[in-house]
Amino acid sequence: MPQHKPSDNDESPFAPPVVPVSMQPDAVDQSVFAEPWMKQVTHHGDVNDSPVIDTNSFIRPEVDHSVWDEPGLSQSLSGEAPDHAVTWFGYYLQMRESTSAKTSWLITILTAIIGGPLAILGTLIEGATQSGLLTIIAIGPTIEEIMKVAIPLWIVEKRPWLFRSSTQILICCFASGLAFAAVENVIYLRFYIPNPSVSLAQWRWTICVLLHSSCSLLAGVGVMRMWKLFQAEKTTPQISYAGTALLSAIILHGSYNAIATFLETIGFAF
Repeated sequence: MPQHKPSDNDESPFAPPVVPVSMQPDAVDQSVFAEPWMKQVTHHGDVNDSPVIDTNSFIRPEVDHSVWDEPGLSQSLSGEAPDHAVTWFGYYLQMRESTSAKTSWLITILTAIIGGPLAILGTLIEGATQSGLLTIIAIGPTIEEIMKVAIPLWIVEKRPWLFRSSTQILICCFASGLAFAAVENVIYLRFYIPNPSVSLAQWRWTICVLLHSSCSLLAGVGVMRMWKLFQAEKTTPQISYAGTALLSAIILHGSYNAIATFLETIGFAF
């Protein structure tokens, strides 16, 4: 039987496929082992190369949340995270070591200086839009106490390594209260109240200064507690840790305003 020879017009199913020249394989290895990532890379070692890479020398990226912060990997369930784990607390420890005492105290002084005036600015904005008894005994004290500790609170939440001790936090909050009281007294006695009496000036420079500084110090205790607890628990700072003390400062301030308003209503001369 003669052998079948394919032709260009041969449509027989038994004809072998004709591969175009452009698709014919060349001498290049087409196997998966010829892929670039499968080829061996020649590395010429150096006797000075360190056999171990110190991962602690690398700057860890700032992270707000990592896999080690998941509930399933919490300390109570999985124990301590390994040293090489990328966590927010690990980043905090690294930044704390790289922050000098000079930088920390410089931040403390600046915070103590600008905290009070910044709170006054926020209070003036609030006073321009709000009025009435509710503002005096609730809204006003809330805004003032939050604004007086706003900067230390933000630092503890976002940059806690800038404080080296809890004393710095208390200094910032107490100084903010003093500065707030001083600026507020100047505004009240020189602009808001025409011809204030000597007794009123004495009242504002004693009782009101004591009130503002004490409330700020009380709120500062909450910020300090927030700073200490996150380090003890090795987690991210939680504002809720400062909530009780801050609320107490607001209630104390609001109570004073309510009593002062009542005394003024019945004709008590400050």
